[in-house]
Amino acid sequence: MPVGSEQRTETERGISAAKGEAKVALKRPLKLCIIGLKCYDHIAGSPALRYLGGIETHLALLAKGLQREGCEVSLITYDHGQPDGEVFEGVKVLKAYSPTGGIPRLRWFWRVARLWRAMKKADADIYLQSGAGDETGMAAAGCRFKFLPRRRFVYGLAHDMDCHRPIGAERYSAQTLAYRYGIKRADLVISQTKTQQKNLQTSMGFSSVVIQWEAKETEGSCGGAACANQVLWVGRIVPEKRPHWVLEIAKRCPEITFHIAGSANSATEYAAKVLADAKTIPNVKMHGSLARPQLNDLFRSCSLLCCTSESEGFPVTFSEVWSCGMPVVTTFDPDGIVAQHGLGRAVNSIDELVSQIQSLPKSDAYAAMSSATRKFYLENQTVEVVARRFHNAFKDLLAA
Repeated sequence: MPVGSEQRTETERGISAAKGEAKVALKRPLKLCIIGLKCYDHIAGSPALRYLGGIETHLALLAKGLQREGCEVSLITYDHGQPDGEVFEGVKVLKAYSPTGGIPRLRWFWRVARLWRAMKKADADIYLQSGAGDETGMAAAGCRFKFLPRRRFVYGLAHDMDCHRPIGAERYSAQTLAYRYGIKRADLVISQTKTQQKNLQTSMGFSSVVIQWEAKETEGSCGGAACANQVLWVGRIVPEKRPHWVLEIAKRCPEITFHIAGSANSATEYAAKVLADAKTIPNVKMHGSLARPQLNDLFRSCSLLCCTSESEGFPVTFSEVWSCGMPVVTTFDPDGIVAQHGLGRAVNSIDELVSQIQSLPKSDAYAAMSSATRKFYLENQTVEVVARRFHNAFKDLLAA
């Protein structure tokens, strides 16, 4: 036998064994851990939500959907004093750290240690985190340094701003550096839209796959043309979503009642002013943050969803209202699908919003739009459809 041939044979045997182990691993249920620190109330079905946002809704639904797909799913959340290891619809909930805990100057290191401890307890094949922030870098570093062999890290974009190098106000903030470290080391990046995919490649040089977010189906149908004088707005009370536009529109449409469902995740001067101004407008009803049953009641009693945002990711509220046949009138149109599929009207100004809100529910086009929204939801955005797409992406990642 030539010199070195025995060594090559042993190496080839090792490679074959490794391939065999990979094939065996793929035959068992995929073990997935989702890092959604603000998701506890959403996964537990709490009537009052501490954190209102599309990311939290998406990750909680995705966790349950992937569990039904046959995955073994765990979810890491903040420590709110709940028992560790609770199970909701088959999803094990592990707690990382308290959002207010730790010694101020050492808090970041304390949080990293607590998050890595929870990740180790999950012992997953793949760790998924969504939304730009410190935890992106924490999770990526945990996958790289806490496990031997290291585990796969998947990052999901949650907003169009996630596609750009700096996040927040400071270009070189610690949060930005942690985020850039994390996304650079992701084994897979998932975008919500083709626009995000293109912008991420252009701005940061990273490729991604596109999977739209899902929404839980609303029971019943929207109010339809019979509720032409009832319009809904849902979101956080923050400047980029421009709820102050709704107040201006309400003043110009006194015959229409505007229902605003949402709150600010933190107290700000802007939110306080919006809430104070709303009290002075008789056809504006402020509902605050609502549990899903109460939000469903609003879906069934309104004709349109009004969106006034400057930018978004892919709004979960769009999918929620489309599931019950409600068109949207919006200043934000992800990938142009509202206009392309006839799911409502995409506009650019307050004047256009006023015009469409006043005329669309009474028009001949309304019924066709309502049917189109329901069809689009069933084909693209049910929990089952989206969970299957994520599951296939994860299996492809492990197979590669």
